Amino acid sequence: MSNKEIVAKFVEAMRLSDVETLNSMITDDFSWWIAGKSDYLQTAGEHSKEFFIGFFGSGGDMFPNGASFEVTGMIAEANMVAAEAHMTATTAMGSVYDNLYHFLFEIADGRIKRMKEYMDTHHAKVIFGL
Repeated sequence: MSNKEIVAKFVEAMRLSDVETLNSMITDDFSWWIAGKSDYLQTAGEHSKEFFIGFFGSGGDMFPNGASFEVTGMIAEANMVAAEAHMTATTAMGSVYDNLYHFLFEIADGRIKRMKEYMDTHHAKVIFGL
């Protein structure tokens, strides 16, 4: 499987909040960095594998009717993949979440070692109150 295919499968697993697949696709020392300032957005900053799995384990609660999470472009070089994506969903509170993302993935031995996530942090804070 190419690095781009790994990332596409991983984003789909995030869309589905498929914790089993996500867990199988990340390294033991996986880290997830989210853009923003932690005093503004609670989820901003560096996070562990356990935090990541826990976050997606509650994904069904956030978007009870599912979500659209589409990769709109990717570039890969060596063990790095840059991916743009667009996510839309209706939250459990009835708000519409519509955000654009840019991810930078580091791949190690066919698994994701690091994910850096850039998005509209203001929109995430307004919709989720994080």
